Amino acid sequence: MYINEENLSNTIKILNEHFSKENTDTIANVEFPKEIKYKSNEWLLYIFYSCLLDYGMRSIVYHNNLINTYHKFPYIFNPQYVIKNFNDDKETLFNIIKNNIHPRYPNVAVNKWLKLSSFLNQYENLLNKIKTFNSFNDLNKFINTSKSYGQKTGGLLLRLISESNICVLNDGIQAIPLDRHDIEISYLNGIIKNKELTTKQIAELSTAYISASNKLNINPSVVDKYLWEIGNQYCNKHNCTNCPLVNNCLTKTNKIL
Repeated sequence: MYINEENLSNTIKILNEHFSKENTDTIANVEFPKEIKYKSNEWLLYIFYSCLLDYGMRSIVYHNNLINTYHKFPYIFNPQYVIKNFNDDKETLFNIIKNNIHPRYPNVAVNKWLKLSSFLNQYENLLNKIKTFNSFNDLNKFINTSKSYGQKTGGLLLRLISESNICVLNDGIQAIPLDRHDIEISYLNGIIKNKELTTKQIAELSTAYISASNKLNINPSVVDKYLWEIGNQYCNKHNCTNCPLVNNCLTKTNKIL
């Protein structure tokens, strides 16, 4: 697959110049209930659930809904409780999720919630399990074993765990999760020639982002945050005028050559 490395490097530079003025801890940040202690076992369980349905669309609203749901129904974030009480009573869980979290596809959301709960229920203490990992690939394999996450949602979970330093990953980030919005950004900024990519081509583009970031001495994990923020704050809101990439991006108002 053709990747324009010059345009890729230039795009990353523009993003870094814009967002580096801000505290990177606040960029693409995922909120959680304030009564949960950061890096605790309860926090880990919460983010496993929170990333499950975070597709980047209206992400802030989604996380506010999720936090409010936790305040009302904290037990649905407890895998043992979920398995014991909702495996044979999906309707109650469905109503809680539909009426409080408001996912786009509530039936799918409930099934995913139960599937993830079944996976997490295997571990008496998730924190102790996560602490055993010392490589990105091993942690990634563990998350993939749950069969609950896509590339983007799983990548977000990986980033949050990595940033917490609960486990020290000695091989660094090995992949930037790219969804259709990131691919669209890459296309509109002249990095790739078309938007219809195979799984293999998405992996190649992800690797290219990491390589270009490293050459610029910019943490690839931070670049992942930049892309997430561009999608949430500008693309999803059609706020092209104020986007830092406006002069670099072939938006719908410009002619794509």
